[in-house]
Amino acid sequence: MGGVRRYRERRRATLEQLAVRCAQRALESGERVELEPMTAVERKVVHLRLKDFAGVETSSDGTEPNRFVVIFPVG
Repeated sequence: MGGVRRYRERRRATLEQLAVRCAQRALESGERVELEPMTAVERKVVHLRLKDFAGVETSSDGTEPNRFVVIFPVG
């Protein structure tokens, strides 16, 4: 069970880092950034990490199983 928990923690950290990098890219380019399709749990990690990230908003787009997060600059 410990291995599964470590995997999930590493995956969450990876997703949070990806979210921040993509949010910064959206701010620099002024354009929306689409992430790869991911599960609902993974999308939630991205939405929560960027909820208080100044200058961007997130939404989910597409249909299951190919829903993905879109990060777009606001303001």
